[in-house]
Amino acid sequence: MADSIETNFLKQVRAKSKDAVKWFRNLVKETQRALITGPRGRKELKARNIDVQGRLGGMDIGSMFFFQYNAKHDKEYPILPYWDRYPLVFPFEPATGGFYGINLHYLNPTHRLNLMRALMKASGVKGNLDENYRLKLSWELISKFKPAKKCVKRYLNSHSKGAFYKIGGNDWPYAVGLPIQSWKVNDKDIHKSFLKDWEG
Repeated sequence: MADSIETNFLKQVRAKSKDAVKWFRNLVKETQRALITGPRGRKELKARNIDVQGRLGGMDIGSMFFFQYNAKHDKEYPILPYWDRYPLVFPFEPATGGFYGINLHYLNPTHRLNLMRALMKASGVKGNLDENYRLKLSWELISKFKPAKKCVKRYLNSHSKGAFYKIGGNDWPYAVGLPIQSWKVNDKDIHKSFLKDWEG
């Protein structure tokens, strides 16, 4: 069953990739419109699994989320050489004040696709690739895949900016290849080295 889901996912990526940018623009536009309409709009967002409070919990593990983020830096959290301001993440473990997740943007689109296919097979989740589909993830599983390790990041809910956009399994084929990463760079040399590896 997991193999059939992975095969279906690959077919959908090929079929939907040309419409991915249009899909993303519509997602953002609909969410902004709902936010403007006040309580009624927030009800609509809740029905569509969009958390406007900016926090994720244990029930969100294995689902895909897109959000805006500002990395923390102080004595406990030294400033990072670079980070992604718009993560595309699969949370896999709760942490104090936030969660650990796989940010797919730390891989180029081809490697993202390969990693997602591998995780689908490995997690062995049965069902359909619909809006409720999610991966069964853990560090034990993720650590078996070398490309996944560089994607593992810790996120603090207090440093997310705005809503978490939940992307259902039926829309993963749109999201996986989108160039929506945005790097905040503090060390140009380290970031340049990362991009050279990212593009390879």
